[in-house]
Amino acid sequence: MYRKMLCAGAAVLVLLFAAVCQAGDKYEEASELFAEYVPALENYLDAVEKAQSAGAFAVAINAFADEMAELAPKMRELNRKYPELQNEQSVPPKYAELEQKADALGERFGQSFIRIAPFMEDPEVEKANERLMMIMESMAPEGE
Repeated sequence: MYRKMLCAGAAVLVLLFAAVCQAGDKYEEASELFAEYVPALENYLDAVEKAQSAGAFAVAINAFADEMAELAPKMRELNRKYPELQNEQSVPPKYAELEQKADALGERFGQSFIRIAPFMEDPEVEKANERLMMIMESMAPEGE
């Protein structure tokens, strides 16, 4: 379960980062979506870093799931519209700041799983996590 959550979360970060960094001025919507996603992720990470109980972790995960549920259709559409962005490697200098932000968030995101792991067997946390995973999985383009 822990590995599945880490993989899904990392995939979202990589996809959004690649979309923003590789899109250039051509895909402004990727940039706008990243701007919506970053505060949601930062709020989640802040809540996880402060959480001290299973209930607090479940609240943090559910709040993030709520925000991701709103963003999921937009991400799915972006993935469908620009599938090539998922395989891009280089980052234009114009997006260096976004790359740094994504890298920092990626590190914090990875650390969040370490904090949550001891609580993953709690029914509230497990249910919240399963909900988040379903939402993240729904971001793939139709048919994948």
